[in-house]
Order: sequence, then structure tokens, then C-alpha cells
Amino acid sequence: MGVKLLVVNADDFGLDPAVNAAVEQAHTRGILTSTSLMAGAAHAQEAIECAKRYPKLGVGIHLCLIDARPTAAPEDLDGLVGDDGRLPKSPLVLAAKLAFAEHAEEAVEVELRTQIERFLSAGLNPTHLDTHMHTHIHPRVLEIVVRLAREYKVPFVRAPVEPLGSALRCGRHNFPRKLARWTIFSALGSHARRRLRERGVRTTDCAVGVLDPGHLTEEFLLAYLGVMPEGLNEIFFHPATETSEMLRWCQRGYRHAEELRALCRSRAREVIERRAIRLMNFRELAATAS
Repeated sequence: MGVKLLVVNADDFGLDPAVNAAVEQAHTRGILTSTSLMAGAAHAQEAIECAKRYPKLGVGIHLCLIDARPTAAPEDLDGLVGDDGRLPKSPLVLAAKLAFAEHAEEAVEVELRTQIERFLSAGLNPTHLDTHMHTHIHPRVLEIVVRLAREYKVPFVRAPVEPLGSALRCGRHNFPRKLARWTIFSALGSHARRRLRERGVRTTDCAVGVLDPGHLTEEFLLAYLGVMPEGLNEIFFHPATETSEMLRWCQRGYRHAEELRALCRSRAREVIERRAIRLMNFRELAATAS
């Protein structure tokens, strides 16, 4: 019987105090092994201080190219930021800028490099890279992320590939949306996974949380753990102690508190132990391969 490895990650660390508090709770009281920090977010410093208190928590960088103020100076991001000085509002707007704006690709690299440098300047060593709303599956962004991962020696990059069958077995909530997302991510996510491995960057075999983000309830988690395949799996959550006004605006419909409960209740750990699933973070995985 093959080995089942599992990284349990929380995205958007630093976005909101309620997210930061949830990451701390889920790591100290639950099964959370990893988190992805938004280096340019409003509450990133609080998240950095939290990360330093818990050395067993793997911390990567949640690179952000949309719906936020840039980390680099706007005048250095010609072709990427709008007249309001902000990053593109959505992945579709980002894709349009990459297609038609002359200097957009160079600006993307400037912004991503600035976020990585800010993370490093805080004294943290990133265990992995991923992106807000998976913008790195755009082929032109992917090549930049791969190049930066190799340059900064970050061993893992997320490949957002989630099997549709597993997601459906774990609940038929919002089936049309799941199917639409699967159509996109099965193609672009699989291409990203293949390209990452071609360039010597490690990634998971399966990344759960793509098809129905913000709805990884205890029911979903227990069901998925029961059918989790062999190999290296990542489940990424969006927990928060409450749905604050800001989270209500930017993550409409997310069940933040329910995701936190799923991570902290004992039933998930019991299933993990019974099924001999090994909980790890990306730092530990990198160490086992070195």
C-alpha cells in the first residue's frame, strides 16, 4: 500500500485579523501544518509575528496580482496597474493586460519579486509559492513564477489540480460551479504541474480546494480523507474566526468559521490516524528529499 502524504494549508494569511487568528488556532489546536502569507496585505506584519512564534508551521508566499494595492511602486508597474494605482480587479482583467499592454509581463515580475523580497526581509524562509486566485496558471505568469522559484530556491509551487470525482463524492454543493472550474483547472492546472516538474520545481499530485473554495466544511473534509489517494496531497482552506466586513466583501459566501471548525475538531485527526495519513508541511517534505 502506498504512502499518503498530506499538507493542510491556510491561504490568505495576513489578509485580515480574523484570518490570522484562525491560522494560529488551527495550527495550535488542529491539523493545520502550513499557511500562505500575503506579504503586501494590510495585516501581514501581524501574520509575520505569528509565524515566528510557531516554527513548526510551514509558511509560504501567497503571491497576489489582483484586487489589491501593489507592493512595488505603481510607477514601476506600467501596463499592470490601473489609473487608481491598484492591481487588476480579476484574473480576466490580468489576462487582458498581459495580452495587450506592452510592459505588463515585466511589471508582473517586478511586483512578484517585490513581494518575495518583502517576505524575506521579515526574516522568513518560504516553504512554497502559490498565488491568490491561482493566477499563476496563466502560462505567461507561470513562467515568471517558475523562474523566481528557482532563483530564490523555493522548493514547491502549487499546481491547482483537483479531481472532479473526488469533489463530487465529497458533496454536490454548487455542482455547476464545480464543473465550470474543473473545465478550466483540469487543463491549465495540469499544464502548470507538468511545466513545474519539467523545470525541477516540486508540486503536489493533488490540490483540494480549487473547485469549491470557502466551503471545505467538516463534512467535506471527513469525506475527502476517506477517499484521499496515495501520493502527495494538499488541502487548502480559507479559515477565519469570523466573517468580518472586509471578508464578506472580498470572499462572498465563504464559510470561514465552518472551515476553522473542520480543522480544529478531533474527528479529522482521528480519521488521519486511522488511515495512516502523514501530516507534513512543505519544509519537511523538502528536507526528506535532500
